[in-house]
Amino acid sequence: MSLQNESRPPLRWQGYEISPVSQAFRIEPSPQFGMIWNRPIGVWVQTPQGEQHYLPVFDVTRLVQILIVLGGMVLFLFLKMISRRRSK
Repeated sequence: MSLQNESRPPLRWQGYEISPVSQAFRIEPSPQFGMIWNRPIGVWVQTPQGEQHYLPVFDVTRLVQILIVLGGMVLFLFLKMISRRRSK
């Protein structure tokens, strides 16, 4: 299991250098089986004057996935409590 940050070579556009940064979560228990989950984490921008800025990427999809899972867990616990009350 590993967590790696990777930066791609910068792209040049009108004097700016733009370099995307991603993060990869790897689970590889054997050479035949594994899972890799990539996600964007930010962008490095260098201005023509030489200033560097880091712009984080807000991943809305991940937030929605977490909310769906938590909502399912809350619904499951709620239905379990209701079924216990009815069986007593």
